[in-house]
Amino acid sequence: MEKSPDAELLGSIRTVIRLARIVQQACEEAGLTLAQYRALNSAVNGEQRAYELARYTAVSRPAVSALTNGMVRAGLIERSDAARDGRGVLFSITQHGVDTLRGAEDLLVERIKDVLGETGDALGAFRALRVDEIEAALDAQADKDFGPAGRRAWAGRAKNG
Repeated sequence: MEKSPDAELLGSIRTVIRLARIVQQACEEAGLTLAQYRALNSAVNGEQRAYELARYTAVSRPAVSALTNGMVRAGLIERSDAARDGRGVLFSITQHGVDTLRGAEDLLVERIKDVLGETGDALGAFRALRVDEIEAALDAQADKDFGPAGRRAWAGRAKNG
């Protein structure tokens, strides 16, 4: 019996969810939640306003306040006034945040290689996912959910590292 396209799609979704659990565990081992990891991954590219972090972390604007407050308390990011207009708040990553992010990323690579094989094998599996197309689709969805990005500091993060 042949699988329907929706059944095949659901199987792929289940696989991504299983993989996401491994990613979540690696982040937790590094002392981060997934939202904190996404925020640091965005902030490492330069100062971010709260709405930019909300957009990239895929949390609601109200939830980003709790996220950023916790990250400031943990010393992962710091808050400053926006010099351009004096009304906004900017968040930038601290050295502790950079070190924590790099530690999490080392664990992520290690865990993914444990599951998918050495770098070449793991890259082959991810290339089959068509990551660039998925990233573009996620950005388009963020545009729908949060409005168009004022700037895309995270553009090219998968390629630039």
